[in-house]
Amino acid sequence: MGDEFNEKEIKELMEKLSKKRPVFDSEDDFKFSLAWEIKEKYRDHVEIRLEKKMNNNKNASSLEEEDQNNKNERIDIFIIVKNENYMEKIGIELKYFTAEIEWRDNENDETFKLANQAAYNIKCYDAWKDVERLENFIDKGFINKGFIIWLTNVKSLTDKDDFNRNNYYYEFRIRNGRKIPDENNPRDPEKGYVELKWNKDASEGTKKGREDPIRIKKNYNVSWNEYSILNLEDNNSHKKISNNIFKYALLEIPTY
Repeated sequence: MGDEFNEKEIKELMEKLSKKRPVFDSEDDFKFSLAWEIKEKYRDHVEIRLEKKMNNNKNASSLEEEDQNNKNERIDIFIIVKNENYMEKIGIELKYFTAEIEWRDNENDETFKLANQAAYNIKCYDAWKDVERLENFIDKGFINKGFIIWLTNVKSLTDKDDFNRNNYYYEFRIRNGRKIPDENNPRDPEKGYVELKWNKDASEGTKKGREDPIRIKKNYNVSWNEYSILNLEDNNSHKKISNNIFKYALLEIPTY
């Protein structure tokens, strides 16, 4: 599995999953469903852990200060690949952003009611924070590969990257075509990373618990792909029709 588990492989898994599960009740539901799909495909070649604690295999007193602060960080889906001659560890982080919608799955006699989560500024910060964390886990040798998957039916998050540069969370946007680094925020040649931070207009309440800038070391290009389109006509619903399209973005953390 090792060499095959790349961006192309995950896109195939997402396409297969979309036919079974076009929508999820929650991020945990999405996480479990994707993990199940991976286990079904690779069976005895992989071990799957959900919410795997990182750094907890060391004596906490011996950790560096950064590790002390992050010793209880987790990875959403942690995969142990068991090949004949080596073992590979892969981390996947997920985010599921939802806008309000109600959809009836007649095949399974099940109704999904998704809420408008709002606070997308904070969620975008957390999305890039996951990227930073996986980069650090690779650098420390905790994992060999990392992947980020964002799934949403929030159109304003996935539209083309023409976001207002004066917006207070401009640097945390995740819109289609967004690149890191870019001409407005290049990589610092001395420090070796791109720093993402709040605009000066961000309130203290917004930034609470998320004051620290995010430092991204690698290159990324956000591209959103269609995941599913919910047919609301069969549900006799005329509400929130614009929210019936789900898209996902996939980032592979470079190891170079």
